[in-house]
Amino acid sequence: PSCLLPFAGFACLLFLPGGHLCPAVCSCMDYHTIDCRDQGLPSVPNPFPLDVRKLLIADNNIQAIPADFFIFYGDLVYLDFRNNSLTSLEEGKKSSSTKLVYLDLKKNNLTQLDAGILKKAEKLIKLSLGKKKLVDVDEAAFEKKKQLQVLELNDNKKKSLNVAALEALPKKRTIRLEGNPWVKKCDFANLFSWIQDNASKLQKGLHEIQCSLPMENRRIFLNELSEVSFSECKFSLSLTDLFIIIFSGVAVSIAAILSSFFLATLVHCFQRCAPSKDDDEDEDDCED
Repeated sequence: PSCLLPFAGFACLLFLPGGHLCPAVCSCMDYHTIDCRDQGLPSVPNPFPLDVRKLLIADNNIQAIPADFFIFYGDLVYLDFRNNSLTSLEEGKKSSSTKLVYLDLKKNNLTQLDAGILKKAEKLIKLSLGKKKLVDVDEAAFEKKKQLQVLELNDNKKKSLNVAALEALPKKRTIRLEGNPWVKKCDFANLFSWIQDNASKLQKGLHEIQCSLPMENRRIFLNELSEVSFSECKFSLSLTDLFIIIFSGVAVSIAAILSSFFLATLVHCFQRCAPSKDDDEDEDDCED
């Protein structure tokens, strides 16, 4: 059904039982579940019932989630935002719902996931960030996600991933990492070890994850690698590590020299200023 409003610029609205408003482009069977999928929407329609819990808004052209969205709709439990045009998520105190359990952001244009984006979503059980352009995931991005069981990072542009981000998820049961252009370098060695130890949690298995060999200009599957493949990395040091070691050595040497000089000066001064034994005997003879 449709409706007409006499004032230009207002969205066409439908009324739900109890006087709740629902955008006309959406299907609202009740005020807890709203379906706005595949409507060609350029932005998030409004208003929704404030106590909406399940929002399906996939397959549109939405470029941003309003800054106050999770403030007004704090009861959201299920949010399907896949296949839109999101380029970033605002980081802030209310960048996600504290009640959110399911969040699907795959097939968007996100390139990075910062540490504070999902800070409040501590009840998340499933998070999907696959099938697009994600390159960078902060090592603290999944902190406090103790309930997260399913994490999808597949089919992105990731070449490496800090293992600390994955180790922050104690209850994970399923993880997807396939379809990324992983590069076999020394910073990939830790991730490779983690993947081997958690192979049972990989939805597609080791045989679906590939990495590139820069020196050979080809790609291989991870099940063709072993710990021996990274043996050259065990004792390798980066340029930064070398600078730190050299600087530390120089600093320690300078400190030792200065300390020795100070102690030697102190002893010499003490010896010159302290009265000698002969002086004490001369004083005694004079008194006699």
